[in-house]
This record gives sequence, structure tokens and C-alpha cells, in this order.
Amino acid sequence: MPAIAATGHKDANTQFGDGQWSILIQDVQTGRRPTLSVQANHRQLPASTAKLLTTAYILHELGPESRQKTRILARTIDNGVVQGPLIFLGGGDPDLSSRRFPFVRRTVRDDPMYPMRMLAAQVWAAGVRQIPEGILADATYFPADSMLPGWTEQDQRYWYGAPIHALMFNDAMIAVQIKPGRAAGVRTNAEITPNPGGFIRNTVITVSAEHPIRPVRLEKSGSGYLLTGAISAKGGIFAAMLAQPDPAYFAAAALRQALEEKGILVGNAIQVLNNKRGAKQSEGYAHYVLLAKQESPPLMEEITVANKVSENTHVEVLLRDADLARGGDGSRASTMQGLHRWLSVNGILDTQARLIDGCGLSREDRLSAADLVRMLLHSYQEPWGASWRDSLPVSAEDGTLRHRLRALPAGTVQAKTGTLRDALSLAGFIRDNLGHRQYAFAILVEHFTGSEERIRRRMDALVQRVALGGHTM
Repeated sequence: MPAIAATGHKDANTQFGDGQWSILIQDVQTGRRPTLSVQANHRQLPASTAKLLTTAYILHELGPESRQKTRILARTIDNGVVQGPLIFLGGGDPDLSSRRFPFVRRTVRDDPMYPMRMLAAQVWAAGVRQIPEGILADATYFPADSMLPGWTEQDQRYWYGAPIHALMFNDAMIAVQIKPGRAAGVRTNAEITPNPGGFIRNTVITVSAEHPIRPVRLEKSGSGYLLTGAISAKGGIFAAMLAQPDPAYFAAAALRQALEEKGILVGNAIQVLNNKRGAKQSEGYAHYVLLAKQESPPLMEEITVANKVSENTHVEVLLRDADLARGGDGSRASTMQGLHRWLSVNGILDTQARLIDGCGLSREDRLSAADLVRMLLHSYQEPWGASWRDSLPVSAEDGTLRHRLRALPAGTVQAKTGTLRDALSLAGFIRDNLGHRQYAFAILVEHFTGSEERIRRRMDALVQRVALGGHTM
């Protein structure tokens, strides 16, 4: 096999096929001249490899053992009756869900209502039997973001572009399967999970092949939600994970169902406090009674999930938690300012790089292969670095690399993947076939005309050559 040539010349892109490539492969142990450098400083869309920078920063600010808390409070309780609304207080926990921890190979979930039933059991044990004034969902721990710059309307429909809230349940998404009617005008049949209290109503219609379909989405309507859109009678089953438009409201509706299942009478009112009163809102509850509490897993386990399966909302929520920990206000502006400052101080990014969000979904983000490799190498200087490196997907084994690089022994590569419509990326670590050398690498590709699968094969082939020893100059 020919040796891989190291070059920084723009024409070197031609040897990798169509598109704009930014590549850097660096020996971790020796720090010598790069094994391969192709437009290594060219900044382009990083997609989800941006999470390498943000998850490292989150660990730095919060520490691997930190946890987020969701609490349920009451002003007073009189003979089992809550005086005033029940306070459902969000604390920036992105994992208020039935996801099993620790993560092993793939995501495993139990009944989506499990965490709400655990909270309801605590409320019952505290002696509560009636909540006449309903539930107040307080998500003011940090300001909410419904759409970040560079996120598209299409992103907002799905789980990966859900709103960023301090109180969210089930990853701020629902799973739907919609079966069209046999002919135009015939009602569709929808399976919706979770659907607390049946408050999501299906209004998706069936249309003929000649009529345009309309995107299926979840919309808030009065005191409930509507599933809207139009699908073709000939189009087969539509299946997707859709974003909740108001996560705090949805969480409160789920809690109400769990409380009622337990036998607690709950008034119909659901109120939501979002982002207007800031991070100090919880101080107003200093003298309230704590009825229930849910703690997240240790942060390191949450970071593992965020990197293994590329959870955008989780990264964004934890990033705001990190900003509050450093003394910021949790707004996007303050959050990104803190992230950029840390990356700059540690020599990872310079003024030419640009991060608009923390998860890499924004089409305005710009990083280079060199930026990412500097982050990978910097991790060896941090006490949490080894755990952070272990949080990356493992080739032929788990996460988003579970089905990739199978020609190599499992675990040869640990790397973060990234996918957007016109950009693919891969960045992490390669162990050579003798186990003597380890390489930090980053490959970013954009503006390609071929299929995504074809570009991924070329990326993987390059990684495989390095792992098998085709790295000499």
C-alpha cells in the first residue's frame, strides 16, 4: 500500500474525491510532524464533532461527579391538600427520562412514564392527596431557546432540534407511528409515545398521490397538543421522533397523569414559567416544602450518552448548566462567551474559529481539523481526560460507530461522528495494529456531490490505512 503523503496544499483535496476536505492526523506520543495534513486549518462545518469541545468544557466547569436536580415543592400542605399550585422546578437535567444508565452499546429505555411515576410516589408518600390549583412548571433556571441561529425549520420538527429548556421530559420528544388510511380522506391511525392523559390529538390526514403532503409536526393548541400534517395513502407508515414545542408544559402534563394514577386529585390548571425571571427564581422557594426530588446520573455518564449517540439537546442544556456554574446567567450569549474564553485560554481555538451553538447543528459553526486535534491532545492535560476519551463511540462496538470500521479489530478507533446534509466529520483517536502508537485525528468534509455513504467509506478507508500502518512519509 502506498504511503500517505503529508501535505498542506489545496490540490491535495483531489486525492480524496469531491468536496472540501480538512484533515489532520497527529502522533499523540511523539508530537512529531503530522502523519497527514490536508488543509488542516481550513475552517468548515464541524457538525457534531463540535461536541468534543463543548463536552470537555462542561466537564471542566461542572466536574464528572456533578448531578442536576429536579424538585417538586409546595408552599404548605393542609390535611393532604396542597395550598397553591404544586411547583415542578426544573434544574437543568436533560435526562429526566427512562433511559438506562450506564450506557452500554446502545440506548435502552423503559416505560417513558417511569420517572414521573417515581416522583408521584414520593409526593404520595409525603401525604399529598389533593392539588386543587394544579401545577406550576418552573423552567426559569436558565433562559429557554426555541431556535438557535443556523438551525432550520426542519430541525425544529425533530428530536435533534427540540427547544432547549431547564425542565424537559423524555428528551423533549415523542415517538410517533402514523398509518395512512386506505384512500384520501380516510382518517390516519397514530401511535404516540408518550401521550400523557391522551392530550395529544391526531389530526394528520390522508391524501391521494396527486395531492401534496404536509410535514407531520407536533403543535401546542390550547391545553393540549395536536399532531398535524398530511401523508400519502400510498406512502406507507410514517415513523419519527418529533420535538415537543413546549417541553416544560409537556413535562407538567406527564406529572399530572402520574399523580392522578397514584390517586391524587389534581386541578386542570397547568402554568409554565419560562426564561423571564432568570436563574434566581428558585430562591423564592426557600421556605417551601420539598415533596419529591429526582437526581440525574453523574455527569460523566450523561456526557457518555451525549457523545455516544450525539444528543444535541443534552449538550445544549448541560452547557447552560456549566455557564451558571462559572457565574454566568445561562443565556446563549453568556454560555458561548464562557465556552470561547475557555477554549481560547487553553490554546484550542483562535479568533478565526466560530461556534454559534454547542452541539454542532448550526450551519454557522466553523472549525478546522487542527482545532479539533488540539482539543483531543489537550485532553491529556486534564484530570477528566481519560474518562472523556472513553465517552467517544467505539468502532464496530457502540454508539454512532457501532456499524463502522468493522474491518478493524473492535475498539481500534474511538471517535465522534458528525452529520449534516452537506457535511460529514469524524474526529478522535486511532490505535495502530501493533498497539504501539496512537494518533489523534480529525476529518471534515463538506460541499461534496456524491452520496454520504461514499464519503464515509473514503473517510473510513483513510482511518483504516493509518491503523494498519500505512502512515509512513
